[in-house]
Amino acid sequence: MDKSAKLKQALIEALGITPNLAITAEVVSIENTTCTVKLVSELVLSDVRLCATINESDDLFVITPKIGSEVIVMSQTGKLSGLFVLKVDAVESISYKKDGLEFLINGTTGKVTLKNQSANLGDLISKLITEISNSIVLTPAGPGSIAPTTKAKLVLLDTKFKSLLNTD
Repeated sequence: MDKSAKLKQALIEALGITPNLAITAEVVSIENTTCTVKLVSELVLSDVRLCATINESDDLFVITPKIGSEVIVMSQTGKLSGLFVLKVDAVESISYKKDGLEFLINGTTGKVTLKNQSANLGDLISKLITEISNSIVLTPAGPGSIAPTTKAKLVLLDTKFKSLLNTD
């Protein structure tokens, strides 16, 4: 073995590097934080991680690809059992969870969820609009209510918020 090959081998051993190539695959299905992919050779591989590491924690950032789209996968171990998704072009959803905070962009529903253990932004806005809509206005002539045209505008505003924000 020549000097450069010996140096390369020593670096691989010292740094724990396992050289491997990126693989293009088609997403067949999604299972929580893993997916099943099909290689060009028609070989189907399951348990391909959507996260770089195996992590039992609820603190996650996950980009979920669309079923039928192409992804690039690599192996951390050099074996097929160590595959994880490296690159996604067609995104189905993006999810971030940390200590009870949840942020989700869902490409299927076209809605965004932003919530924690005690509150959901979409639900809070909907309840606020309902309270404003049902409020009683005190006037010199006595208690009154919001004008019907204003209530109609508030209902329209609530509908628009619900089309963007998830209230679940």
